[in-house]
Amino acid sequence: MLTVRAAKADDVGAIVRLERYCFPPEVAFGRSRWHYLLNQAKGRTLLLLDEKEQLMGYLCVLEHKGWDRLTIQTLAIRWTVRRQGWARRLLEQVIAEGRATGWGAIRLEVADANPEAGALYHELGFRSRLRLLDYYGPGLHAHRLVLSLRPAKRERA
Repeated sequence: MLTVRAAKADDVGAIVRLERYCFPPEVAFGRSRWHYLLNQAKGRTLLLLDEKEQLMGYLCVLEHKGWDRLTIQTLAIRWTVRRQGWARRLLEQVIAEGRATGWGAIRLEVADANPEAGALYHELGFRSRLRLLDYYGPGLHAHRLVLSLRPAKRERA
């Protein structure tokens, strides 16, 4: 059984190892970036752990009060537990917490080369706002997606 908990500063080593495992070197965050995200940035990282406390996934979200939105920095799930709904559960937790605490929206970027993630985000209500050419490197395009957390306004009859 897998469990979710908030990351702590001493989780940085395991996070960096999984980051390097899941992402190519030109995209993966390094130790200094993760140190900043865990110790200084406004936001938090949720960890997905197995029964031996081994890291199986994570989701890092930052707060941008000036924009009234949360930004998902990165989401990774180890291949051994993919396609079991864990990414969805982490995202749903962040969405629910964002709504409960009054945030206006959640933003993220998704690579065109990752149609499975794009489909999941669209199922959860994220909508494309901007095409990002060469975002992950030459020829590696992406889309910026946004999910409004505010209730839709009803039109007057």
